[in-house]
Amino acid sequence: MSINCSSSTCAPRHISVVNFQSISSVQKKLLIRFYFQIRSNPHPPPHDPSSSATKMMIQPMLAGKRVLLALGALATLTLSYADGFAAGLTGDQTQRCTQERYQKMVGYNCADLKLKEIPQYLKSGLLILDVSFNRIRDLKRQSFSRYTDVKYLYLFENMIQNIEEGTFSELTNLEALDLSNNALRTIPLEIFRLSLLRNLYVAYNKLEDLEEDLLQLQKPIEAPLQILSLAECWLERLPNFGILPDLWQLNISSNPMKDLTIDQFAPMCNLRSLDLNATRIPQCACQTITAELSTRRTVIYNSHPNCFAEHTACNQDTSTVPPTSPGPDEYQQCMDVRYARQQDSEAKTAWFKISLGVIACIVLFSIILCYIHRRNARNMKDHRKKHNTIKNPTPINRIMVPSEDDTPKVVENGNRDKLINDCD
Repeated sequence: MSINCSSSTCAPRHISVVNFQSISSVQKKLLIRFYFQIRSNPHPPPHDPSSSATKMMIQPMLAGKRVLLALGALATLTLSYADGFAAGLTGDQTQRCTQERYQKMVGYNCADLKLKEIPQYLKSGLLILDVSFNRIRDLKRQSFSRYTDVKYLYLFENMIQNIEEGTFSELTNLEALDLSNNALRTIPLEIFRLSLLRNLYVAYNKLEDLEEDLLQLQKPIEAPLQILSLAECWLERLPNFGILPDLWQLNISSNPMKDLTIDQFAPMCNLRSLDLNATRIPQCACQTITAELSTRRTVIYNSHPNCFAEHTACNQDTSTVPPTSPGPDEYQQCMDVRYARQQDSEAKTAWFKISLGVIACIVLFSIILCYIHRRNARNMKDHRKKHNTIKNPTPINRIMVPSEDDTPKVVENGNRDKLINDCD
């Protein structure tokens, strides 16, 4: 709806029946104001008061036009409030989260629904939960009690100020957590006890109490952090999380970092990417950090050109001061942990190969034994057949079947000749 305003009146140029969600409160107020303004002044002065004919022609036209506009405004408001009432009745349906799938994982998209708490009507077996761009202020212990299988949790762009103790302790499968753009003053220490947490984003929070709370953190932490984002968190120095042997990407951009030194990077012996943009690190400290981390093959992102240049002033200032070692104890501990893990991994790989070799030998030996057994069984069977054939020849047919040769022949004078022969 476009509105053309003059010094005395404010007349809508075009009024259309729109949905309740598309009309703002300011437009509704303008429509109501225009409606009551017409009712209070139905007959404004004509354009040409000297002409009575013009007055008689224009006044009915203006009155009819204002009546039509008033009716249109009233109809628009009526339909808008009717749609709003219908939307209020079905608010539970239109504001519900949408189920999505990503790489065979069930997830829910609850972003930008103006939620004030974590919805509890979702499936308990979800793995991805996006509750970003809402109005959540507090997280309670029961907020995620139904979703203990969640792996990826996105809570950025909310108003989270308070997180009750134990809120994340049951999320043992959590791998990525995003708490950026909230009103946090610290990071809950229970997050660092999640044994599978790899990615943590806490950027754009004023973490004023973090350094003090980290004094109570049990070190080394259990979370195998690989990516950590602390951009624009009002930090003067790098927080001490203990040794982080798995951390390879760190973002501390847009922080003052006036007290940043190379020693604070000692627990991060595997650091491969560092973002220092928009920081106010002293020039000499920045050059020292850049030079030292470059020897560790760390890629540094920094828009300040002086951090990458060698200045004789810094060299002269540091020539009389003994060079600071990059935290030998913590750095060596970090390297020892990585070396132990590497040795453990190699040992597991070796034992796995040995086990596979033993299993393969056992299977091969079993196959050979099975083949020999079957061959021997077949030979024994053939031997028994031959032995039975020699011991028991072809059986005699004991049933006498008379043949043609066995039939007695009738001989003439046979008995007489026999008697004669006997007498002789």
